[in-house]
Amino acid sequence: MELKNLGKGIFITLVVLSVILSIFYMYIHFFVNDYTVGINNINDQIALDIVNSNDLSEDQKDKYEERWFMEANFYSNSKENGITLQELRYNYFTTYNLQSNDYRSTGMQYLGEYESSVINVGNEEEANEGVREEFYYYDTTNNITWSGYRGQYGSIGTKLNRNEVMIIKIDNRPFGIQLTGQYSYTYKPSKFSIPKTITVVYEYGDVFDCVMHAIKSSNIGYGDYYLTIDLTDYFTIQEYDTESGKFKEDNVTDIIKNYAVVKVHYDENGAKNANQSIYGSIACDPKYGQSDTDYWQSRFVYNLTDNMLTYRFSDAYQGYFVGLSFDTRNTLLTTELCDINIIIDIDSPYLTSNKYNILGIDYDAFNGLEIDTLTIASEQPITIRLLDRCLHNSNIKQIIHSSSVTLDIAQNAINNEYEEVVI
Repeated sequence: MELKNLGKGIFITLVVLSVILSIFYMYIHFFVNDYTVGINNINDQIALDIVNSNDLSEDQKDKYEERWFMEANFYSNSKENGITLQELRYNYFTTYNLQSNDYRSTGMQYLGEYESSVINVGNEEEANEGVREEFYYYDTTNNITWSGYRGQYGSIGTKLNRNEVMIIKIDNRPFGIQLTGQYSYTYKPSKFSIPKTITVVYEYGDVFDCVMHAIKSSNIGYGDYYLTIDLTDYFTIQEYDTESGKFKEDNVTDIIKNYAVVKVHYDENGAKNANQSIYGSIACDPKYGQSDTDYWQSRFVYNLTDNMLTYRFSDAYQGYFVGLSFDTRNTLLTTELCDINIIIDIDSPYLTSNKYNILGIDYDAFNGLEIDTLTIASEQPITIRLLDRCLHNSNIKQIIHSSSVTLDIAQNAINNEYEEVVI
């Protein structure tokens, strides 16, 4: 009898638990969604219209000069005689008066061929304030003197993030343009899991990728021209009412299809000197590739910094070793008259934010490349291991490191004489 009652009690308990779990699941299923803000890219854009600069009349040139909101500079380095350089510059006003002294330009620069990637962020505020750290950023108020920095921690007048509203002129009227594009989708990780809603937002790296892809895919090829790109997935544009001091409610995003003309310079050569940049600077160096000596007139310098390198985690050492991607290695190996500097800042925001505890230079990392200087900086005491053949056949001239850095150099890591400098 007691066993029978016990069995009934267990049965009733299981039924009650199953009902509670069912109610909980139904509540989650119908009323709760996981809201995740991410960053993604769509790089399948093609040019809607292309006009060669040589085909424009003087009146048309004046018309296009008034309309182009973006300027792109792309050295593809298909002749392997320099470096691949991509640049995108935004031209706009800082006030609704549209006066020449309120004109400003802000831009992005990437050394190499940029491919946007997904970045997960914690919330909408973080997405709106985020800045892609892979780029060099430049800013000017007079189109002559540019200030610049790399990554997301520098300081210039304008931050290229989703919070920024830029003012452009259409038919002598002010319009505010802002990067607001996003989309959402729902999926179930597994058959029995709770559906999740993912919101994907676009950022300026995606726009950069979109423009460069449109240039590469256009049938006009290399040259100087204007192209129109459909940016309605990215930007919202609203007319500003100067009398009320407010934006008009109507979103006139379709205007961007006809207005967003990109002034393009697309070159099959590689960039060698800072004066080829629309900012007059490469890697924030206005003297990039330039010198008064005959030697440097025929060579250019390539600085490999933390976001251009690769990092392999070692289970044996429980840390990361610095290396180089296959594509970058091949580019440098086939580039003539190229001197390479490797700069590793152990305390850099890029390495610390990615939690890369750097322990050394990987096996064969820079074997066969023409290395001028290896610089390793750290504020904390650290031992850096140079593993076998990491700088073999590199003819490295100098290793510069902080006094807090101790080098542990494998016997076969370097096979030439070099100078060690402690700073």
